[in-house]
Amino acid sequence: MSSAFFFDVDGTLIYHDKEHHGTKVGDEISTLPTERVQDAIRELVARGHHAFLATGRGRHSIEQDIIDLGFEGVISMNGAKAQIGDHVLLDTRLTPTQVEDLAHEVERLGIAAAFEGPDESVLFLPRTLPEDFQNPFYESPTAHDFEELRAIAPELNFTKIITVHTQSDIYRQSRYLMDNYRLLDSGFMFHEFVLPGVDKGVALRAIVDAIPEKPDTVYAFGDSENDLGMIKAADVGVAMGSSPDYMRKAADIVCEGADEDGVACELERLGFVGVGACKE
Repeated sequence: MSSAFFFDVDGTLIYHDKEHHGTKVGDEISTLPTERVQDAIRELVARGHHAFLATGRGRHSIEQDIIDLGFEGVISMNGAKAQIGDHVLLDTRLTPTQVEDLAHEVERLGIAAAFEGPDESVLFLPRTLPEDFQNPFYESPTAHDFEELRAIAPELNFTKIITVHTQSDIYRQSRYLMDNYRLLDSGFMFHEFVLPGVDKGVALRAIVDAIPEKPDTVYAFGDSENDLGMIKAADVGVAMGSSPDYMRKAADIVCEGADEDGVACELERLGFVGVGACKE
């Protein structure tokens, strides 16, 4: 029988070093998995297994070259959206009122945030930000207040907000944020606020239930707190070598980090791809 595999992207399929938003290959920065990992995914799919992405990113920010490795479905926005091909199984979004309230709270706190939805992202840099704030976000359309946010994205089609670790002492004191949203550590330098109930583990089960022939075993690979739900929901949870201790304790297996082609190595050890996928 076939098995189903769910792979986080950043920190799992793709290694990000501390200096670059990707893997430095010679003089170039790659935002794709290494060749070994790409080959392992292709072989896994060619052998008849199901492969799915499970990421905090929106679908619009996932490179098509990654999808084309053979992934038949995507969990995006940390579980807010789940789909097999074009068939959408879950699609949880903020209401326009929630978006407005979040914008006003971000402005009141004087913190930076990115409003992210399934199709677009808008950077929100309120005028109340400290003058010495160092912006770590990717370049995006930028709003400074709610009216500008609505002008850029009139439908307010957002799912979550992303915040910066360095300002966590501020937003952790927000009663509104902490009482109404889940705070997730997505790794690197960012936190995310998502709606209660949004979880990669819930989305994983929705996809597994929708597969016509039930998989023999469900595997999940991840490295950060936003992967914890699916690590627990899977039959076999695999934590990357870079994972924090609580992820390692929750997982059934701990493999090498993304910088050592951990996904390829573990798929080889499990017998799903041929000998030679892992580094010597």
